[in-house]
Amino acid sequence: MKKLEKSKLEDLNKAVDIIKKGGVIIFPTDTVYGIGCKWNNSAAIARIKNIKSSNQNFPVLIENIKQAHEIGKISPQALHLMNRYWPGGLTILVKSRHSDEKIGIRMPASKTVKYLVEILGYPIIGTSANFHGKPAPTSSKELDPRIINFVDFVIKGECEQGIESTVIDSTVMPVKIIRSGAVKIL
Repeated sequence: MKKLEKSKLEDLNKAVDIIKKGGVIIFPTDTVYGIGCKWNNSAAIARIKNIKSSNQNFPVLIENIKQAHEIGKISPQALHLMNRYWPGGLTILVKSRHSDEKIGIRMPASKTVKYLVEILGYPIIGTSANFHGKPAPTSSKELDPRIINFVDFVIKGECEQGIESTVIDSTVMPVKIIRSGAVKIL
């Protein structure tokens, strides 16, 4: 990453260390604040599900389309959406390479997330940093103090778009919009 403030770089490196050790962090993305961990750490994912009181699968944040191919079965329609709308606020549901489930994949236009995933060398979970059913925060000031108590570290910052990602299911034809959000599908 080019010319980061020393304190910001220190925070990012601390977050990387925490994720490597199986921890859970909160961080700004291009859309809303996220809570996450290593993408395939089942204990850390269970911890996030417990924090959010949610049993849903969480989106996986990636750095590049190569990582998308490593974790998901990418159909031609999914690849078309990736090439058109990434990086950005579009989560695309694809079939997982590792199970029979669908998995949400997103390549954020966030320097923070890009740095984390690039330095880690693998994707991270990135779901909104809120309790289930509550509004998603777009700045560190909006974070619920109770959720902060459940994680290992918080990266401070702002989210540019301030709206959750659009979610589209590419496993059906025609593709289906599950949630409207940051990206308007043409």
